[in-house]
Amino acid sequence: MSMEDIMKALMQSAASQQPQQSAGGGDAMSQMLGTMLGSGQSQGSAGGDAMTQMLGGMLGGGQSQSGAGGDMISQAIGGLLGGQQSAGGAGTGALLGGLQQILGGTPGTSQQLPLGGSGMSLGASDPIMMLIQPLVNNVAAKLGISPQMATIIASIALHHLVQSSPNTPGASPMNLGSVMQALTSGKKVSPTALQQSGIVTDVMQATGMDEQQAVKSLDATFGVLGGQLVPVRAIKGRKGIKAARGVSSKATLKRKRG
Repeated sequence: MSMEDIMKALMQSAASQQPQQSAGGGDAMSQMLGTMLGSGQSQGSAGGDAMTQMLGGMLGGGQSQSGAGGDMISQAIGGLLGGQQSAGGAGTGALLGGLQQILGGTPGTSQQLPLGGSGMSLGASDPIMMLIQPLVNNVAAKLGISPQMATIIASIALHHLVQSSPNTPGASPMNLGSVMQALTSGKKVSPTALQQSGIVTDVMQATGMDEQQAVKSLDATFGVLGGQLVPVRAIKGRKGIKAARGVSSKATLKRKRG
């Protein structure tokens, strides 16, 4: 599983929260997801939430979605991280716990994060590090910062997103639907949403950045995460994948001629 899979699963989870519109067969986000995923995944309440269904399928599939089976997203992430696939949020807890280990605290709460994170390394072969490493590399390159600093920012962003999933126990620091709608449309997450969630404060505490730098770093991080959903933006737009990625056909022709 890659970060792209996680982002698609989060998007589907967010779509399951949107009110259904009988005339149009669902909201716009659900329609885009149906096209992206082949329209074969229902979002009925009896089958568990959409994110857990998708993660379960990605991880091999034989997991039931009955209420007695517990939270499937926990089971799926538990399998991804090589842990016990038990009920009660253990899988999701393992992912969030690993991110908290990197950060030395819990984002999205009143707890102050230590400057520079915990100082502990999970190791390059750790499943969580393998999951976030491509994001870390992209963020470091975009902002011209160290991989260590990018790891902290990426961990905070991913923690906030996963914690905001409807099946994750505890308070949701962000409105996942609004965030995913912004990312799929190629827009920045609202500065107001970033401030209200506490994520800007978390980045400032953990990195020593000022507010402007923290917002810029989060814009870059969410931009990279949104880039995982480029195929969805291409489906929604009228000018195709090149336009969705911000590459004009004229520019492409010039490069070919040159």
